[in-house]
Amino acid sequence: MKGYVGLLLAVVLCCVSAQEAHSDRSPRIVNGLNAANTPYNAYVLYLNSGNSGFFGGGSLISDRHVLTAAQNIAGFVRWEVGLGSTVYGQLNMQVSTQAVAHPSFNMANRANDIGFIILPQPVVFTALISPIQLPIQGRTLPYENEEGMVVGFGFNTIGGQTRSDFLKVGHQRVISDSRCVGIYQITTPNHFCAEDVVQRSNVCNGDLGAGFVVSDRRIDTLVGVASLITASCDSTNPTGYARVSQYRQWIRDNTGV
Repeated sequence: MKGYVGLLLAVVLCCVSAQEAHSDRSPRIVNGLNAANTPYNAYVLYLNSGNSGFFGGGSLISDRHVLTAAQNIAGFVRWEVGLGSTVYGQLNMQVSTQAVAHPSFNMANRANDIGFIILPQPVVFTALISPIQLPIQGRTLPYENEEGMVVGFGFNTIGGQTRSDFLKVGHQRVISDSRCVGIYQITTPNHFCAEDVVQRSNVCNGDLGAGFVVSDRRIDTLVGVASLITASCDSTNPTGYARVSQYRQWIRDNTGV
């Protein structure tokens, strides 16, 4: 799975509809594997008033709300949200015209890079579609060196230009804040960084907004929103995430979740 960089939007608009052949061990999320059923995962295509845009990820947090990056919301007017499958062509799609970015989002440095899409129709929860738990208020997750999982349909080769037809998964471990701020212009603890030094799985273009999930007290919990990657979308630099626990009250105030 890989994430995308919003600043490269104009360069990659032409790639929205491109498709890529599938192999079990090709580099995605970079160097990720095929994901098992991930019922909270959302594919998000975002479009502006001129019908131009790109795609990213998100996480279902209620029957009407998908948490994603603010960069997938600010300046856009329509969102096509896909749920319920690890195969792109089998996603259940809804089209939304309502989304809210954090009021203090800054595109230049990705400060407060979090927001949510409001679905036009409540989804019915099944084994294939169900929400992810959010952190308990007051708990600052994740911890340094904690391992988490991130999934997405994004580009799957370094320098790639095509979306994955299959959901990919990577596992990363949280690094120190001092290393994180040495790579990205961020404010801690609002952001954190994570990396995979074993398989070199990483977020790439088409994955930004995807959720970083850890097991908290044996319950899968959404603790990060993919926000920052290096321009080359490589497999060695860490991914930067908005820390969900820092925005827990804002999410509750605006969604009721």
